[in-house]
Amino acid sequence: MRRVSESPGSIAVEPAPAELASTLDRLRGALSRSTVERILTRAAAVFGLVLSLQAIPVIASSTTYVDPVWLSVEPEVLLAVLLLVVLAAVLKRGVRVMMTVFALLYFVAFAIWPLCVSNTSAALGTQPWLWSGIAVAMAYVAVALPVPWAAAYIVAVTAVYVGIHVQPSGGSAELKGSLLDAFYVLLIGAFMLMLTTTLRRAADRVDAAQQTAMQRYARAARNHATEVERTKVDALVHDSVLTTLITAARAETETERDAAVALSAAALETLQDAPGAFDLDSDVSLNDFAARLVDATQLLSPRVSFSTEGQIAGRIPGRVADALFSAAVQALINSLQHAADSDAADDVLRTVSVHVTSVPSRPDFVAVVGSAALPPALTASAVELTVQVSDTGIGFDVHAVPKERLGLRVSIRERVESVGGSAVVHSMLGGGTSIIVSWRPADS
Repeated sequence: MRRVSESPGSIAVEPAPAELASTLDRLRGALSRSTVERILTRAAAVFGLVLSLQAIPVIASSTTYVDPVWLSVEPEVLLAVLLLVVLAAVLKRGVRVMMTVFALLYFVAFAIWPLCVSNTSAALGTQPWLWSGIAVAMAYVAVALPVPWAAAYIVAVTAVYVGIHVQPSGGSAELKGSLLDAFYVLLIGAFMLMLTTTLRRAADRVDAAQQTAMQRYARAARNHATEVERTKVDALVHDSVLTTLITAARAETETERDAAVALSAAALETLQDAPGAFDLDSDVSLNDFAARLVDATQLLSPRVSFSTEGQIAGRIPGRVADALFSAAVQALINSLQHAADSDAADDVLRTVSVHVTSVPSRPDFVAVVGSAALPPALTASAVELTVQVSDTGIGFDVHAVPKERLGLRVSIRERVESVGGSAVVHSMLGGGTSIIVSWRPADS
């Protein structure tokens, strides 16, 4: 098998700065714009339905002066739209449309109120039953419409109320009292509008901060990856090229010169092969993957046993191969560093195994990672790849690992999950540790 010239310290790519990852963790738990919108629409839908129930007694008492046809049509239509608003909020579809429809129907119903009253003398001293739902209509427009349109609606519906309430069909109320009621209604509508706007702007700021943190994280990760690659190249040049040059310079006998020539050929082969190892934009054969993994395992510790199970044939995307390889090596490094007591001899048994299982897959499946589409691994079938790193060491409590320890959470789990795979950790104090990373095609 071909020996990959990599130093143990450069195999696993460390994550971006921990403070950026901590920022992302905090922002993930914050309220985003989509979360705020969902809360606002559902709260307004339930609030509207519950608050509208107070209109039932008023509707019942309006039978003496409201035309029976109008009294049976208007409440039923508005109640039906209210139920549709609640349904839309539950289904998360068309909520704003239904809220706008209710607000418009409510405004029309208020405007034509004089046509609904059949006995104006009986309506003296009363108040239109639609008054009970004015706060609902204001809440809906505050959520569903842009701020200028919502403000215009709140002012317009309040003005219509004042104009209706001072007429005989609206109860012949005094203008002063109607204006006072209108003032209170305007305060309620303004409060709803300001609350909705404030929550949305706060959520937008959170989203912007999260986007900025993500960009910083990605930029730091790219810079770090570049630095790691530079370190690999430096180590390659130092370990292969400089060693070859020193050997050639010190060669005095014919045997030493022959050895220098052979070493030079090996260094050239290493330099030619190194740039093409695990190309992220092309497929990698499982045989090459297993060969590189066993080489890295032997570089880290010759005492680690390596095994394969299944037919090591087929190909997987380069991104997947790189993620699983790096995660497995990081898991082995963690085992070498932490599986044995510091004051005892390291007699821990360690194993690395590769399992390959054929799984059915559509001939044209394409695995998507982020915004990049990966080519299919096989045309007629695909494979599920699993790498298991185990030891018989002291073990640890998985749930007690501090968040600042990013090797397990970022270098292993998040790296594998980023390409659609999974990472499972089994460990018990005194019972050893087993880390299993696996990947299978998304369409299988």
